[in-house]
Amino acid sequence: MLMYNETQIINFKKHLDEKGYSNLVIRQYLRKVKDFLKCEEVYCVQRTDHEELKKAIEKYLVKIPLSSQKSTIQAALHAYYYFLSGYEIFRRLNLSDFEINASIEIEIDRFRTYLTEVAKLSDNTISSQCNTVKLFLYSSFQEKDFSPEKLTVDHVRTYLTDTLRHISNQSKKTMIVRIRSYVRFLKFSDSFNLEEVLKLPMTPPVWKQARISKHLTDSETNALFSSYDQSNPTGIRNYAIARCLKDLGLRCSEVARLSLDDFDWLNGIVTIRQTKSHYERSLPLHAVTGEAIEKYLVHSRPATQERILFVRFKKEPGQSMGTSQVRNTVRSAAIRAGLENFTGTHMLRHTAAKEMINNGVELKMIADILGHESIETTSIYTKINFTQLQEVAGTWPEVRS
Repeated sequence: MLMYNETQIINFKKHLDEKGYSNLVIRQYLRKVKDFLKCEEVYCVQRTDHEELKKAIEKYLVKIPLSSQKSTIQAALHAYYYFLSGYEIFRRLNLSDFEINASIEIEIDRFRTYLTEVAKLSDNTISSQCNTVKLFLYSSFQEKDFSPEKLTVDHVRTYLTDTLRHISNQSKKTMIVRIRSYVRFLKFSDSFNLEEVLKLPMTPPVWKQARISKHLTDSETNALFSSYDQSNPTGIRNYAIARCLKDLGLRCSEVARLSLDDFDWLNGIVTIRQTKSHYERSLPLHAVTGEAIEKYLVHSRPATQERILFVRFKKEPGQSMGTSQVRNTVRSAAIRAGLENFTGTHMLRHTAAKEMINNGVELKMIADILGHESIETTSIYTKINFTQLQEVAGTWPEVRS
């Protein structure tokens, strides 16, 4: 069996720790790098020959089938290469690489106005779309004066070809959707003849719908909730956060925005506002969720004028928590619970959807509960995991004649 340099792995672990990676991510990266180093064609490559190592990584990644793990493997190997060489394998352009171009900034302001007033998207979505399109325009025109009629099919094709090569499938989909949104804006505003651009095959890949959604098993869910120490205010608050994510199927951003005014305690209803789609939705408040929130309000939440439900305890006590802080409370719990396959807080949302599917709830109702604009997004939860199905079915009994 091929071995790897254990000292180098230990030093790589220290490097990740110094960079601020979480314990969960460090464990995942170390596992992926060890698998890479055990490959026979990789084993012969000298770690000091950075060019050969880069080629070995690229060759290794090509052989990996498309899956939810490929992006993790790619990120792990990129971090490992940077640790050894001090260079990035694929450096993406950033807006900071360019001088400010007034003509592009004006165009982005027009696009932002369209997304706000016509598309009526959330602030986070608007910011993300504008940043993607801004980078596209800066990469294509740089210091040149930009006007919509100067945009050609070659600009779009070249940018997508160069950029999509080195990013994950989900990132590909996101980027294409955002650039298509800009193209639709140009058509809407009659900026120029878009026939050539509109003919481009810019339909996003459906990898998300092709794979099985990741959710927690019953035992993993129990382990996660059991990891919260409810003998202290922080544990009580964080447990209530996890219950909102899992029982209500909320996004982290939605949990962070929950207000005391959103709860109708008499009728057991919570209204989700400031959503991704700008549409409010009212959800029944589960008894266990309501009890967790009540315990937090009575025994944990500090006295504050803040109307946002979940507030900070240490830095800026009494102020509202941000989305990243909400997310980190669950990630820490997953580490305590030993959930090695935990990939993020979205797993709680997926778990809520899977439980509804298993309980016979109609897909349209699940889409409404989760706040999906398209039922196609919800359909991912109906995928069957045939490996698990075989385990449940067991061995087919022999038929006797």
